[in-house]
Amino acid sequence: MQLRIFTAERDNQRAEITFMRLAVGGLALALLANAAALLSVAGSERTVLIPPEVHRTFWVSGRKVSADYLQEMAYWYAGLALNITPQVADYQKHLFLKYAAPAEYGRLQAEFGARSDFIRKNNASTQFSAQAVLPNEATMQVALSGVLMTWVGDKKAAEKQATWLVGFRYLNGRLHVSEFRETSDQDPFGAGAAAR
Repeated sequence: MQLRIFTAERDNQRAEITFMRLAVGGLALALLANAAALLSVAGSERTVLIPPEVHRTFWVSGRKVSADYLQEMAYWYAGLALNITPQVADYQKHLFLKYAAPAEYGRLQAEFGARSDFIRKNNASTQFSAQAVLPNEATMQVALSGVLMTWVGDKKAAEKQATWLVGFRYLNGRLHVSEFRETSDQDPFGAGAAAR
């Protein structure tokens, strides 16, 4: 009798040990499969972003931003900076600077402050009509070419063909403006000026 009980207990313990080994092995395989899946997905996540006015979908991935998103945002920032009147100069300057790259904030603030002061002192207005938008996804820059018209009071003071460069940095999940300057049609990305 004792031998049969002992044998039954031993068989139960062996069965439990076998079951535990199989369970631990299954969990280890599931953990390895989960780790492999995470490694294959790491760094390839895309976030769909929505600009102020939606014309098409955009994405960001790691430190890259789609060219379509760069184009839309450059057009929007150029509108803030160049479609300006004395009444909205300060508001648009503050709105633009909300998106300035932290390292470039002081320089952009000084440039926009001088432009706003000029607009207010001369009762001037400017309007930029973009005719071409050329993105450079690798450098996160966009060149906008078009016509810049200037009015002083109610008189048209100037109309010229102009090209503006908008540079971006993607930091902490947000697209920041790092540069905004006038270039030329011959050198829209200002490579000649940067080389000097």
